[in-house]
Amino acid sequence: MKLAVFFSPDEPASADLARRTVVIIDVLRATSTIVEALAHGARAILPAENIEEAVKVAKNVGRDAALLCGERGGLRIDGFDLGNSPAEYTPEAVGGKLLVMTTTNGTSALLATSHAKRSLVASFFNLEAVAADLASREEEDEVVVVCAGREGRFALEDAVCAGALALRLRNHLGRRLEPNDAASAALMLGARYSRSPARLLRRTEAGKQLASIGHAADVAFCAEVDRHKVVPELRERQITL
Repeated sequence: MKLAVFFSPDEPASADLARRTVVIIDVLRATSTIVEALAHGARAILPAENIEEAVKVAKNVGRDAALLCGERGGLRIDGFDLGNSPAEYTPEAVGGKLLVMTTTNGTSALLATSHAKRSLVASFFNLEAVAADLASREEEDEVVVVCAGREGRFALEDAVCAGALALRLRNHLGRRLEPNDAASAALMLGARYSRSPARLLRRTEAGKQLASIGHAADVAFCAEVDRHKVVPELRERQITL
């Protein structure tokens, strides 16, 4: 199995993804929150490109059936039911609900890769579940890991998580895993930093920014490894298990 890693969603061209399985990572915090929400019983998550689209989708679905979720600048959007803190997404809050979500980086990355053959959602929360799913489909020609990054730029936390996922895949597949150069770099980052992700996340730009606005607890929470055994998949603009 070939493994390609892209450190921002602007890197892969549409043709690179159409026949491939893609894994999207946004550790701080969108994909961590998505994993948490679905593990706690949310029916589905509908990613939206912007606030206006999210409000429109929620209105079409029916506000009694849908929760508006998301952030701008790390803070809950005015009038929305939930922000982008995974700790908010408890069974009591999201069980049985449709969630319409828009975030600064993660939902845009998800929508940018929605034309892939399969689009999976990963974070530290579900590394082994995603790795096992990918390894079970060894006949896949190539898996592509796309890091959401930070406003179109490299984000260390996403790259390390991609490397940690690659390490798990290598444990499953051994020499049958063929990484590209970026995946090899991610593997080195994962080997160096993924054993203590909490310490790493605190040192990243995103981690420092979240701490500065009162979300330091989220940074520590998002560092939990293999918290859930779920594999969210984006299909027809809905993310479900």
